[in-house]
Amino acid sequence: MFAYIVCISLLAKQCLCGDTCGTKDTSIPQLSVQVFDSSNAGTDDKIAASILVDGEWTPWYRIDHSGCDNFDRGMTNYFDEFASYTSEWEAIALYNCGTDGLEIDAIGYWNGVDSTSVVDFFCFNVAGPFEEDCFVDLDELPNGECYEGEAGDYYNGVWIDQNNAGCQGIQFYTGRSLVGDEGVLVGAAYFLSTPGTPSCSNLLADETELVAAKALFVGQSIANLHWFVYASLLALFVFAVYKMYQKRSSVACKTSAGEDTEYVALKTQIQK
Repeated sequence: MFAYIVCISLLAKQCLCGDTCGTKDTSIPQLSVQVFDSSNAGTDDKIAASILVDGEWTPWYRIDHSGCDNFDRGMTNYFDEFASYTSEWEAIALYNCGTDGLEIDAIGYWNGVDSTSVVDFFCFNVAGPFEEDCFVDLDELPNGECYEGEAGDYYNGVWIDQNNAGCQGIQFYTGRSLVGDEGVLVGAAYFLSTPGTPSCSNLLADETELVAAKALFVGQSIANLHWFVYASLLALFVFAVYKMYQKRSSVACKTSAGEDTEYVALKTQIQK
């Protein structure tokens, strides 16, 4: 019963029980990252992502679910940060902001229709030219190669890690199949453009930071509203006092003028 309650609590935070963070929904543009189930495969560092859509790279987003152990070994993570980009995704870039390496097993993406496409293999140069230290498990499928007429290995997985100068991130085409085996999607290097290196201290806010920022903004707005109300009330009070003083001064002037008229009339009668 306790485990069930914990499970429901985590679901409320967009963290599914078991080996999943986020809610899988293939009907919307969604990025998924599957972590290898091996020692040291997971990371607690910030992971940034950018998507190439309609020939333009999106801003770098921090992909993260608050309240869930993202990128733990064997974990599959589903992210909705790019849900508004409904055109077919042309390329994907991921970047590790720290030195705690992430061992990626597979990456799922939006193919323009649904989010069922999954890259299971990575070509030898998606993490930098010939950086073999970035890759996991050399694989050889029958009649398969990364690029037409070019000998090149492909791998079951890839590391992204600041400890290696060529492995901080990966950048690859979507929708590419192994030459000779069209049923297998492979991450082939994309070099036509780049989203640049992300500013890891200035990534678009994750869910927790966004909620905190909104709360701060609302709090400041309420505080400013209070000051505005106080100032308005004070101005009304000062205006009311001024009008009251003005009215009394007018009455006093009229009374004084009336008394002067009576005095002149009385003096005239006495003289007569």
